[in-house]
Parts: sequence; C-alpha cells; structure tokens
Amino acid sequence: MPPKYARIAVERSLADEFFLKVRKIGRKPSEVVSAVFSAVLDAIEHGYDPLDMIHICRIARSIGPGRGGYEVGLNAGVLLRAYYTPKEFVDVLTRIGPQVMGIYRVGPNTFRASDAQIRETVKGIFTGIGCKAEAQGEFLTVTC
Repeated sequence: MPPKYARIAVERSLADEFFLKVRKIGRKPSEVVSAVFSAVLDAIEHGYDPLDMIHICRIARSIGPGRGGYEVGLNAGVLLRAYYTPKEFVDVLTRIGPQVMGIYRVGPNTFRASDAQIRETVKGIFTGIGCKAEAQGEFLTVTC
C-alpha cells in the first residue's frame, strides 16, 4: 500500500465544514481530496491555472450542461453575481474564455466569438451580471 499524506494546510473551520459536508453526501473526505488533487494535476498538464478551474465550474454549473442562448446566459449571470463583480467577471472571461468557450477578448471592452450561440450566451451572462452588452456581427461590446 502506498504511503498516505495526511496534512494539508487549510483553515481549521474550512476543513471542519468540508469534512461535515462531504460526509453528509456519503463520501470519504480522503476520497474527495484525492480526486480533486488528481483533477488539478490534470488541469495543470493541459495548461490551465488550477484557480481558473473554480471559475470554469461556477460558470458551467450556472449555465447547465448542453444549454445555451441569451435567456440561459441571463439566468447564469444573475447566479454568477453572487461570486463576481462585473469587472472581475470580465477578467475571468478574458483568462478562461479562449480555452473553455471559444470567446476571445480583442479590445478593452470587446470580445469575439464566431459561434452565435456562445456569443448570445455570453451576452446574456454579461447582462445578468450587471453589464450592458451589444452584439455586432462576431463581436460583443461590453460596458460595465
């Protein structure tokens, strides 16, 4: 059996809450921590910043699997407002947009997406989060 490492530097209150919530859903904390570490290492190998995984998961959870369009984005934006200010979300989308959604920041307030559904979804997200977004062809102009 391989040796196990049992110390992780986190705040005690966070560790206690994690332990209780993981146990409540019927998982072993060590099983969850191992899976998370494995996913983080995999993300790093594929060029992702591990902290960006949190943003990717929040956005994906807010949109929902296989969904898209303006209304879906609008609802997701309202949910994402709990985590981000409009400016913070612009910065997050600048980092993860190209890899995850195929949307690129091409100017200070402009994003480009060739896929119309992605463009409409992101337009909805920006509107829901509190920005004004206008689509012009492949470009999305955002004012926050």
